[in-house]
Amino acid sequence: MSKHTNFRHHKMGGHDAKVLKNFWEKVIQEQTKQREGEESRLSKSALNKLRREWTLRLEGQARQVQAHKKAQKEQMTLLSIEAFPSPDKTVA
Repeated sequence: MSKHTNFRHHKMGGHDAKVLKNFWEKVIQEQTKQREGEESRLSKSALNKLRREWTLRLEGQARQVQAHKKAQKEQMTLLSIEAFPSPDKTVA
């Protein structure tokens, strides 16, 4: 006796296979339609535009803060240099 005699092979009729194929094709078609609708909706959404605008604003503000800090640092350097008395060579 073969090991495989316990397994039954169920033959699917041509009609059953066609019904299953049509069912899954319909499911895939509906999911594809839903996905395309969602992609279309997202592409029309203002959210991406707003994100880009806010990113640009934040980058601009960051550059301004960095420029201000750099200017303050340069100003502090100049003030500290001016705080030291310059050696006056004319005084004996």
